[in-house]
Amino acid sequence: MSPHGPTVRPTRPGVLALAGGGATVVSAAAFVFWQDRGGSLPIPGWMSWVGVALLAAGIGWLARVTRRTLAADRSALDPAAAVTRIVLGKTSRLAGVLLLGVYAALIVVAARAWPAPLAIERVIHAGLSVLACGAWMLAGRSLERACRIPEDDDSSDGDDPASSPDGPVG
Repeated sequence: MSPHGPTVRPTRPGVLALAGGGATVVSAAAFVFWQDRGGSLPIPGWMSWVGVALLAAGIGWLARVTRRTLAADRSALDPAAAVTRIVLGKTSRLAGVLLLGVYAALIVVAARAWPAPLAIERVIHAGLSVLACGAWMLAGRSLERACRIPEDDDSSDGDDPASSPDGPVG
């Protein structure tokens, strides 16, 4: 615990890389296993990437509002609401990277049958979904950063009477 109370740390890039890599490997193995058993790959439609893009836009808008609110007045945002927004930002980053890993695995597996029309459709829509997931992750990062409050300068807080220009009172 810090002297000012508990803090929420930003999501580490290593955690995101591990989660994304793990999701890609596990998803690719699952897709190959499914195909080997006679199943067909999913065909992501336009809603797969539009839905994620709308999530990214909403989280990005919230990050912008939060940043402007805190820039105007640091006490304008209730601490519980700030923590909720930080958790939403962290969740967006983690969910975005996991879903990005699944769509990246779909691209890799579908590209093996590239000349087929369905493979082309899968790769295009999964590629657009990867871009939308990347935007969702960036929006989550922006929301995390928007909730960050800079440290107060403890050396000039004015609480120490010896540091006042008039010297200690009394």
